Amino acid sequence: MQRLGRLHLLTDTATQSRFSHLELVQMAIQAGAPTIQYREKHFTREKDLDELQAIARLCRQQHVQLFVNDYPDVAVEVGATGVHLGEEDTPLEEALHRLPPLMVLGASVHSLDYYAKIRHLPLVYVGVGPVFESPTKPGARPPLGIEGLRHFVEHISHPVIAIGGITAPRARQLFEAIPKLYGVAVISAFVQAPDPQAAVRELLSVIP
Repeated sequence: MQRLGRLHLLTDTATQSRFSHLELVQMAIQAGAPTIQYREKHFTREKDLDELQAIARLCRQQHVQLFVNDYPDVAVEVGATGVHLGEEDTPLEEALHRLPPLMVLGASVHSLDYYAKIRHLPLVYVGVGPVFESPTKPGARPPLGIEGLRHFVEHISHPVIAIGGITAPRARQLFEAIPKLYGVAVISAFVQAPDPQAAVRELLSVIP
């Protein structure tokens, strides 16, 4: 895998209906995005597999990293770069056994106790959040804030990707306040932007 992108753009059709997953991916790639996460919480093969296969082909052609959220077997089937799993999803060690060589795994971490249990695993990154109140998951977990995120970054040995309510100005603020922060993941500021392509360019401009 080429070097992990520092901006992860998550596709989403639950909080907006203007664009399909594929259209969002096309706009992200046109704007120069390095890494995309396909996020479809209610994935069904009949409804979604053809579109995801088209996304995977496009990402391979454009040398863009594609992570599939929640579904290791589907990620393998479409030839994604990797899979992203939350704490309540498929156990990480089980998923690693099911991934072929060269496919990678990223994981969400919401507590350092949980991280201590997975620290030994060959994860390509760890997602931490929400840093700010998340429009996608309002009230799901209390926001960490900048100091809370800093505490995670200081105690995590894997690259940390921050998520939750992140906009371009907030991303700039995070990178300035926490130099060790590897990257950011963005949903709402991308998919709900009046011009998603312009939003991606603005986000890319603040990545160190």
